[in-house]
Formats: sequence, C-alpha cells, structure tokens
Amino acid sequence: MKTFKYLFILAALGVSITSCNDLELEPKGLLYENVLFQSDNGIKKYMALIYQDLPIEDFNYKQNGDEKGFATVNQGGWHTGNKWQAQKGSPAAAGAEAAGRDPSYGDGWGYWPYDRIRDINNFIEKLPEYRSYYTEEDYNAYMGEARFLRAFYYFGIVKRYGGVPIVDKVLDPSAPTAELQQPRDTEYDCWKFIYNDLLYAMNNASASKAEIGRANRYAAAALMSRAMLYAGTIAKYGGYVGTTGPAVTAGLMGIPSDKAAEFFQYAYDACVFLKKAGFTLHTGSDKEKAYLETFLIDNEEDIFVKQYGPKTTTPANTSLFHSWDTMILPRGEGLASDVGCALQPVWEMIGLYEMPAIKDAEGKPIRFNSVDELWNTDEMEARCRANFFFPGMTESVSGVSIDIRGGVYKEYPGLASDGESEIPGSINDYTDTYRVRAASPGETQVINGQSVQVSGKHGLAEGTGDEGYSRTGAFIRKYVNYNTDASSRVLHGSSQSWKVFRYGEILLNWAEAAYELGLIKNDNNLKREAFDHINEIRDRAGAHRHDMVESPQDIGSEIYGFPIDENLQYIRDERARELCYENHRIFDLRRWRVADIMFQNGMYTHTLLPYYVMDENKWIFLNEVECEGRKVTFEKRWYYEQIPSGEIGKNPNLIRNDGY
Repeated sequence: MKTFKYLFILAALGVSITSCNDLELEPKGLLYENVLFQSDNGIKKYMALIYQDLPIEDFNYKQNGDEKGFATVNQGGWHTGNKWQAQKGSPAAAGAEAAGRDPSYGDGWGYWPYDRIRDINNFIEKLPEYRSYYTEEDYNAYMGEARFLRAFYYFGIVKRYGGVPIVDKVLDPSAPTAELQQPRDTEYDCWKFIYNDLLYAMNNASASKAEIGRANRYAAAALMSRAMLYAGTIAKYGGYVGTTGPAVTAGLMGIPSDKAAEFFQYAYDACVFLKKAGFTLHTGSDKEKAYLETFLIDNEEDIFVKQYGPKTTTPANTSLFHSWDTMILPRGEGLASDVGCALQPVWEMIGLYEMPAIKDAEGKPIRFNSVDELWNTDEMEARCRANFFFPGMTESVSGVSIDIRGGVYKEYPGLASDGESEIPGSINDYTDTYRVRAASPGETQVINGQSVQVSGKHGLAEGTGDEGYSRTGAFIRKYVNYNTDASSRVLHGSSQSWKVFRYGEILLNWAEAAYELGLIKNDNNLKREAFDHINEIRDRAGAHRHDMVESPQDIGSEIYGFPIDENLQYIRDERARELCYENHRIFDLRRWRVADIMFQNGMYTHTLLPYYVMDENKWIFLNEVECEGRKVTFEKRWYYEQIPSGEIGKNPNLIRNDGY
C-alpha cells in the first residue's frame, strides 16, 4: 500500500530501498536502462519522478498567488517545491467553495511537462528490448501503466490549454529544428489521444488492487471517466462562450458539438467497467463516521491514492508531507500550531446541504435555543456534519469544543437582510445600532450592564487579520486527520493520504454522463438511471432521496444564455456537495462554461455566522459578506490558459490561444 510514497522518496534521495525484494538500486543517472528495465524495482526507480510530478491537484496544489502550481521535487521551472501556503490560493477559493487569499482562477503558471512525457515515451520505446525478462502479463501491465501515466500528463495539459502538440515518441534533440518544432494538434485529437492511451491501459495494466498508489487498469478507467466527461462537456457547451480567432478556427480551442455524445459514452462505459470490477462506496450504520473514514482510512472506495509520510522521516522538497491540518483548523491548544484556517468554508457551499432553515418564510432569522441546535439534529445530513466543524462541535484529537461567535445583537427586530448588506462585513446603520463585535478572540464586554462573551475563542475577532480565526462561522472538517496527535499540527506535519480517484466521484461522473446522453438521445431511461447513481451517493450521505423531475424547467437560459434543466443542475449541485474541497469545483465550472457568468464583476462569498441575541437569550445565524471582502473573479479568457510564452518563443509553430 506504500508504493506511491516510496517511489517519491526513492526519486528524491537517489538511495536504495527495500520493497518486496532485497534489491539495492543506485540513483537514476548512474544506472543505464539495461539495468533499470530488467526488474520491477528498476522500473519503479525509473518511474519515480514520473509519479512524483503527476498533475494531481492535491493538498499542496496552489491555483493562484505566489508560488502557484504543483509542489514537486522537480525544479524545472514550472513548479518549485513544497507549498506551505497552498491553502491561501486554493482552487476551492477560486470556485467559491471557501474564502482564501487569492480567490480567482488566474492566468495560469506555465505548466508544460514534456520532460516527463519524454521519459514515458522512452520507456514505451525501450521496454520491448527487455521483454524476455517478464511474463506476458507483467510486460503488458508495465506498458499499460506507462500509457496511463502519459494520459494523465496530457489530461493535465489539455484541460488547461486545449490542443497541444501530441508527442508520442522520443524526439532526437539533434534532429533538424523543423522536426522538433511540432505544431499544436486539435483539441479533439488530444482528447482522443488520451482516450486511446487509457483504453490500452484499461485492457493491459495490472488487474491487482493490492497497490493503491501504483497505476492499474482501474486507475485508468477512473481517469477515463473523468477526462472524457471533461471532453464531452467542452464539446457541448464550449461554443456558447463565443471566443473567436485563429486558435478557435484551427480547432485548437474547442471541440465540435456533435462529438459530445462520443465522449459522454466513453465516460459512461468507464464507470460501468469500475462497477463490474467490484468498487463500492464506503458505508456504515453511523453515516457521519463512515463519511469521515472515506478520506482517512484505506477502504473499498479507493481506486488510486497519493500517500504521504510524517515530516520527521520524509525528505524535504518531495511534497510527501503537507500542512492541511494546521492550515485548516483554527489557532488554539491542540488545534493549529501555525497559521490556522487560511481556507474557510462559505455559505455558497454550506447552503447546498440539507440542514435546518435559518430564515423563516418572511425572511426573519429563525431563533435557536443554543448554537449547536443548528447541527445537532436529524435535519442536517450526516455528510454536512462530516465536512464542516460547526460551533459547539468537539474536535476529537484536541478534545476542544469549537467556539465561534460573530458577535452579539442587543436586539434583532428586523429581517435577516437588515444585517446582511452586500459590503465587506455587512456594515450598515442597522448593524451599527444593534450589533457588537470584538477585536480579540474570546473577548467579553459589558453590554447594557451585563457581562457577555462577544467573540468565540476561535473567532470572529476583527483584529486578527485573515488567518488563525474564523471569519465565516465554520471550519472545514473533510480530510482533517483524527488518527494523529496534536504535535503533528504544524507546518509540513500532516501525512494523511489524498484520494486521487474514489468511487464516489465515479458515481457522479456516471450520473452526469448518463443524463447528458439521455438529453442527446432523448432517452428517459438514461436520465432516470442518472438519479439511481445520485441516490446511491445521497443514501451514504444520510440525505433524503431525490427523484428525477419528469418535466423539468429550463433554469439555465435566463442566467447563462443556454439551456440547463433543473435535473442536470441538481446533478451538478450533488457533485459540489460530495466533492467539496477535493479540488474539482473550479475545473467543473470551467468545463460547464458557467464560471464567467457566476462570477461576473466579482462575487462576494458569505458567512454562516452565529450571533447571540441578548434580549431574547436566543441565537441566530446570518449570511453576511465575509469581512475581508475578497471577490471571486473569473474572466472569460480563463476557460483556456495561454500557451507559455517561453514555449512560443522556442517554437513559432505554436499558435497562441485567443482572448489574450
């Protein structure tokens, strides 16, 4: 189960390791292929940096801001090493799942990993010379593994740029310049290239599930389901953006709309493949506990997992440790020792879940007898409690009760909207009259002759900046490690695994592909099937079943300018609920071509802040504008990043993307 991690350590240190065999290997570069390609350990050694640099948007991935990009050992110019600040520029902030310091997608950061693609092409070309060292099954498995890895790299490039040069062989650096300066292939051809590599891997890679950190045919099928869903939606919705220019005309940006069904079918078939392979959701009678376990223990839902190690035993600059716990939890004893809650959940995400209403039919705040009455009830789905720490919850490692208070209202005679004006911190005449806040965490003040705790120990405290304490009323709970001790909650101290592919995502891919195919084919059975998969997810989540609306309304045309019916929107919302903080959301909004409208002119994110109402001895929750007031933005050009200028300078045959 430790293959992924050990491959990285081997690559970083260049030292011998012992795996299943007691074979010692010298660093790559000191051994020739005639040694490396003769054994499984040698192949692992060769593949180490290829695995290390896989484009996985994990704990250490930063979408925008300083040092953005993937955090890896390679210092080749398009990434720079461990990113302890990753959560400050998280994709979750760019997709309005959370409040962070850099809440926009941005212009990209020059991702261009053809060095790794060359390594894979070299392996594919040279391994046949060593075929006699392996059984037919093992030889095919290695070739399938390589094709999966190549497809993964191309997926990372194509989803950013559209069409890129398809390089499927080792280029001779001494060849004439004209041979080396390959033009870009069409976006359609690039997605088909990914499809063909993955299909090969599904048929040839290992069928063993023993090593969840090493590519097998199931990882290939999972990537197939994800990548082909991307391609299908780009084909269907890409034309609505309206960008024009040489790159669009050449087919480098966009896929013909009549190809959508082809790609949706590929995604659908890959999901069926994984179902037949025996993958299931991780479930249990305690649904909250089972959902937490999905991310923190090895389980039957895992398809492909990236593993990490503790800071004390893991080499620097390997990205094999991360800082999730101390960057997500608040400052406090047994909680975050450094930084604290640099990424905070917002109402735009929390409000998608089943939970008690916080406003009545007249728009007045509903009164709660205690702050924990919001979540300590069957009205909130178990998955919501597993994804967020709400006020009054106990964090299990520290034993600390989460204490968040937005402040105190001396009285609250009006509507919720009176305290929710659309400016940072929702400050207006109403709040100036009735609301009291504090500058420090856990602060007590005398109000109307009564001593009252105004702020919680974990926020809101207006004098603490944008880190350390809550600004939004909750903390992210997903992936927070409960199988550790408080001493690990320091920078680079976290070691829980990242679930690259899990069966929960596959069901959502399946649902979306089935419904989109149902729309194209006018097949209601496919549409209903989509909701079978959605309800499998919702049952595990502890949420109520949702059946397909037989005559759905078009809710997209008025907002986006193209049709999206209410069933499809529900499928997309369920995807947001299930996959929150797994770094899918912003890429989903891009492929659906809705991000520029959602975040037009910039969009504030909102809170779920609890307030104590003094004269009633009750609690209310308000959706204020988050006090830092950073708007989420998305420019239409960001549906495609620009080809790196350095690459264009080296290769005049690379047509620039339009819109820049």
